[in-house]
Amino acid sequence: MRAMSVLRFVLFGAVGFGSGWTLLGVFGGEFAVAGGVGLVLGGAIFSGDLPALALYALVLSVSGAFGGAMLGLSLRDGRKAAVMALLGAVGFFFGSFVVAGLFFLPFLHAGYGSLEAVSAAALGLAVSATLSLALQSWRGTAVLALMGLVGFGTGGVIAAALQGFPLQPLEGSPSWQDAAFGAIEGLIGGASLGAALGYLEYRKPAPER
Repeated sequence: MRAMSVLRFVLFGAVGFGSGWTLLGVFGGEFAVAGGVGLVLGGAIFSGDLPALALYALVLSVSGAFGGAMLGLSLRDGRKAAVMALLGAVGFFFGSFVVAGLFFLPFLHAGYGSLEAVSAAALGLAVSATLSLALQSWRGTAVLALMGLVGFGTGGVIAAALQGFPLQPLEGSPSWQDAAFGAIEGLIGGASLGAALGYLEYRKPAPER
């Protein structure tokens, strides 16, 4: 029975972040997924393209909000779902600036595979740590942050591997392909967060649940 309950969290997390990350893949354009987030956002900032920056900020916020809301709904708590939707939006938005900053690290320029994996892990860490604020627990923060880092990072490695670990991003790739790579990262990362949240929930005493 408990395993089935935890599975609910896994499914909600996978659907929420799988959908949100797919949206990122579509708007990431030629560079696909988490690595593309940093490229397009950094490009908009340095070029002073405010309309593009506003669009990317909206997409990031919506993606994070949907993932957070789905995790909150897995708790069967409408108020917590609203809070986690807001935290997910904030985590995705600010996490994307962290990802943009990674492009200034020379050792990541050795190949696109490493850049994509680290970008996905960083974005996952940022959004999971932000979402954990809704739990008001240091233990919850540590567990969610670790699972976000590992889960989304693993998704990034798989997405990069499916692209053949090119030295440079695949330019001109179709949007459906970018969306598919985004879905892979989101599904794996979201399922990891869901599993962590389910574990934390069922570690609580029955009255608290």
